[in-house]
Order: sequence, then C-alpha cells, then structure tokens
Amino acid sequence: MNQRVFSKEWSDWILENISRGCDLDDIYSILFKQGFNENDIEKALNYSPGQQKKIKLNEESPKEKRIQSNVIKFQKSFKSIPKYTQKGFIKTTIDKGVFQKITDFYHANQNSKKTEVVAGDFVTNVDKKSTPSRTIDLPDQLKDEIHTSLLKDLEQWSSTKLLPTYVYGIRIYQNGAILVPHKDRKETHIIGTIINIDQDLISQWPLEIEDHDGKVHKIYLEPGEVIFYESATLMHGRPVPLEGKLFSNVFCHYMPDIS
Repeated sequence: MNQRVFSKEWSDWILENISRGCDLDDIYSILFKQGFNENDIEKALNYSPGQQKKIKLNEESPKEKRIQSNVIKFQKSFKSIPKYTQKGFIKTTIDKGVFQKITDFYHANQNSKKTEVVAGDFVTNVDKKSTPSRTIDLPDQLKDEIHTSLLKDLEQWSSTKLLPTYVYGIRIYQNGAILVPHKDRKETHIIGTIINIDQDLISQWPLEIEDHDGKVHKIYLEPGEVIFYESATLMHGRPVPLEGKLFSNVFCHYMPDIS
C-alpha cells in the first residue's frame, strides 16, 4: 500500500472529527485504510490503538484478498468503467424476511449508535457544527445475508456476474444533514445499493442522481425500498438539508467478477 502524506485537508478532517467526539479507533482505522503510515497517524492523533488492533488492521481476510485480486484484474481489463445499464439506476424492494432482520437489529441496538467518521467530508451538516450522521454496526453474518439477498436481482439488472465487496453499518442521517454529490469508490463500489430502513421526516428527502446522459433525477425511498445504481460512474447525493428527525440507510456494494 502506498504511504500518503497528510495534507491540510486531512489534518482539518482529523481535527473536525475529534471535535465531534468521534471514536479515535474509527478515525485511526479510516486513515490506515486510506494508506497513511501508522506512525504518522499516531502522531497526528496523539493516540495508539494498541498492538492487537494494529495486527487486526494489517490482516487480510480471504474475502479481502479475493476482492483486491479482482480489482487488479478488472483494472487490467478495463481502462475505464463500462456502462452496465441503459439508465444507470432503478428502484425496487428488498426481500421482506431480510428487511425484517435488519429492522429488528436496528430497533434492538439503538443504544449502540456512534458518531460516524466519513473520509472526504461528503456527509456534512448545513450548520457545519452539528453531527450529520450516526451509525449502528451490523454483524458480519447479517452483512453477508444482505449481500446475498440482493445479488441475483443485481446481476439480472446489470447483465453482469458480480462480486460482493462491502456492506456498511446502518447510517442514520440527522436533521440538517447533507450528502454532497459524489461518485463512489471506482475500485470496489461499481454497482451499489441504498436500502432505506427508517425515516422520520418533515419533508421528503430525495436522492438526486444523474443518469448516463447527465440528466438529474430525484428518487424517493420508503422503508423496505432499494435503489440499484452504478455508483462509481453516476454523480449522486442529497444536497438539500434533511428536514426531520432521521433517515436511516444501509449501503451495499459490488463489482464485476472477472475471476
């Protein structure tokens, strides 16, 4: 992994997340995965996560090794990311049984919410001070079940064999939150899904997304509904501040499997 040097933007990002009360282990983990040197991270944070956590960060699971191998093969095969569908996105629903498992876990773990640390500052708050989002971590078994439940429909939609890459915890956007328009990680987030879990809104909060022709669309989700989208090639976000108490999503990612 190439070692990076802290820029002013990253230094400001660290200070902002520390001031928001974010967990130092989470900040450390993100910086490490972004390619920064362990010693530089510890100096910047004035914190060391301990030897066991360092070992865990350096370990690559069989799944991670397969993902990284597939990334290398994909990049050798394609100079740019192809288009997989005509429009680039579609709205559908998630399996009711899987959705029930997610919501049961979500409601049972409300006390486990923690302030989210997001690299790149694309999740922010209109007043630049309030916490824009919190997260609830999901167990690996449930992540795998979510990945598997969507795979067949995603492959049919994209006409492509897909490799599941990452599922993140439940992100709970809070009042005033803004999701800055962006494209997802081109290495591993080529096909993405957004699953709405819960919402308590004063006014609807659409995802604004460009299609492959550059036309912007607004998509509204209800709990149990899902957006399939080509997340690494289409600009998407929620630039209008959230009006309401919360909007909770799960994000699930895939890439073409060329192994």
